[in-house]
Amino acid sequence: MTNKLKTMLEDAKELNALGMMPDSDVKDIAALLKAREINARIADVTLMTGEEIKAVRIRFGMSQSLLARTMGMSKESVSKWERNVIKPSGPALRILNTLALKGPEVFTT
Repeated sequence: MTNKLKTMLEDAKELNALGMMPDSDVKDIAALLKAREINARIADVTLMTGEEIKAVRIRFGMSQSLLARTMGMSKESVSKWERNVIKPSGPALRILNTLALKGPEVFTT
């Protein structure tokens, strides 16, 4: 689908150069192509068990409090995740996945 959009964008640019397509349509096609390319690079969110969350935290030498601060969550939430009392939400899972892949340094300034 991305190749078809690339071809469509090139055709739109040619039509635009001939005065047969407005700039706004070319920009819309370019934006759609960029969004599709970004979407293709975004990793899926992986579910994590309490044991997996704890293992990630320990691997990076983080306390529950530090993990909670990193994520903008409460220590109680982290504790409940690790005990499988509750499951992290989608955004929290995205942060946990990123932490597992890239380490806590990705969240520092």
